[in-house]
Amino acid sequence: MQNKQWQSLFTRYGFQMISTEKGFDLTALNEVNSQFVRYFLQKLGVDFYMNHNELFIDSSPITEETFVNKLEEMTDGRTEMLYHVSELPLATLDTYIAGMVTQLNRLGCMTEISCDGHDKRSANIGFQTAEGRKKAHVLFDFIELPYHHHIRQTRLRVNRKCLPTFAEKLSAITLEHAAKIFEESNAILSVQEFEVQLETLLSISGASGKEGQIRKHVIEEIKPYADKIAIDHYGNILAAKRFGDGPTVLLNAHLDTVEEIIPTRKILKEENIWKSSEGILGADDRAGINVILATAKSLTEKNFNGTIKYIFTVEEEIGLLGASEVNETFLWDVDIAFVIDRRGNGDIVTSKGGISPFCTERFGQKIERIARQSGMSHWKTTAGGSSDTAIWARHGIQSINLSAGYNFEHTDKEQLDVKANYGTYELVLELLERSNELYNSAKGVKRVPGSE
Repeated sequence: MQNKQWQSLFTRYGFQMISTEKGFDLTALNEVNSQFVRYFLQKLGVDFYMNHNELFIDSSPITEETFVNKLEEMTDGRTEMLYHVSELPLATLDTYIAGMVTQLNRLGCMTEISCDGHDKRSANIGFQTAEGRKKAHVLFDFIELPYHHHIRQTRLRVNRKCLPTFAEKLSAITLEHAAKIFEESNAILSVQEFEVQLETLLSISGASGKEGQIRKHVIEEIKPYADKIAIDHYGNILAAKRFGDGPTVLLNAHLDTVEEIIPTRKILKEENIWKSSEGILGADDRAGINVILATAKSLTEKNFNGTIKYIFTVEEEIGLLGASEVNETFLWDVDIAFVIDRRGNGDIVTSKGGISPFCTERFGQKIERIARQSGMSHWKTTAGGSSDTAIWARHGIQSINLSAGYNFEHTDKEQLDVKANYGTYELVLELLERSNELYNSAKGVKRVPGSE
């Protein structure tokens, strides 16, 4: 019972010590933290002794108040930002959030900064990667810890003195259990699911003016993930779904291919690169459709707080005809547009030829910054060519065309980097999750409708 009480205190305040039959194994602590534990116990006046890497305590447990008061005297709470997690000194962490930081790092959600708020503001934690942050949010949902993500940090919406209790809840989650929690809560398509969907799309015909088959397939795929869906007078698919009060974001790709896909052809797969055995592959723009359908299947109120609109246009390849026919009323409330119809891997197209802007320079730079912060630093702003993006920009919408992973489009040498295509999907999800930031960077700078 005595060890159990000590174990609770150690866990709640960041000391990752494993309870043994009679003592505590300090193996998980680095040398600096192992020394800090011993020094801390001395300052508390606790009787203990060491046997190799095992610590034995002879004193009865002290009150949590005494434990915390002494700990606050000995820690400075500067930040962990300058340290690798394996070298992180506990003395640099704020007292009430130290347990959370320790447990999150143990479970693979690597932190880079934290603050318990000091009773002046919300406690917050920053993570090294977007993936780590998303996993942490899954764990917060599991332990029922209220939170809000803001820019690069996650704010914890509880009194800081409650945080040690949540740290103790995290400590009960094993690595195996955490993996199961991540798997069960993950709405993101696996690479395998993504590629199966892609191969289906690449097998459906639909040259300009003959998009009926691909249109029917896309409608069936998007229908479960839309509140409203319609085919307009020109044959474009228009759909929408509301998740919250945030900005309205448009996702767009075109249904038509430059020529028919040869029915008897085979898709040749060489690691990440897919090609056609005969004729075009059709990745322009089936790859864009694939990203949007995957995104639609992944959106929840937890990763997007606005309205999503989808437009799948016809006859893009013969002059952006479908996009030009979209009724402007469908676009009136759209704040941001992402078109997935660009060759290569990592292009954030912000203008046509550097002459006709699709968005402000500030908006493009914000997207580049978000990509970089999310571990996708290869994404860079650039000028591009003709696409539906120009049409949305004419309506005063901050618009971007993103690489879909294909190259040598409109030729028999067309190929698709499926890994890059999946990377575009990951970026779009990140941009949607941070769409409030994007909206704030776009506010007050909408282009004049009809400008070119």
